Amino acid sequence: MRRNTDLRNPLLLDIARMQEPGNDTAAPSLHICPDCGSGLVQPTSWQQEDGRAQWRVWRRCPECEWVCEGVHDVVAVDAFDEQLDLGAHELANELEALERANMSEMTDAFVVALRNDLITADDFRV
Repeated sequence: MRRNTDLRNPLLLDIARMQEPGNDTAAPSLHICPDCGSGLVQPTSWQQEDGRAQWRVWRRCPECEWVCEGVHDVVAVDAFDEQLDLGAHELANELEALERANMSEMTDAFVVALRNDLITADDFRV
C-alpha cells in the first residue's frame, strides 16, 4: 500500500509567488534568505524597540541554517507578518488535503475489508 507521504504533493508552498517583492521601493523581504534565496525564513523571536516604530527580529532559514538579528521598521515587519500568515494558510490547506487523502485511503481499506468479510464483531470489543 502506498502512503500519501510517498507522493509529491501538488499543494506545496508557492515559493516563487512569496518571493516577489512588490516593487523596488518596497520594504526589504524579511522572509527571503540572503544566503540561499529560500522564501521560508522564519522569525525565532520579536522584540519591540524604541516605541512602536522599530522591531528587533531574530530570523532563521530552515534550509541553510542562516541566522540573523536585526532592527526593522514597522512596514518591513508588517510585510514579513503578512508572508508568515500566507505560509500558515498554505500549511493549513496542505494539512487538510493530506488528512482528506489519508481518510479516503482508510475508508477504501475498510470497505475492502468489509467486502471480504475480514471484520467481525470481535474487532469492536473494548
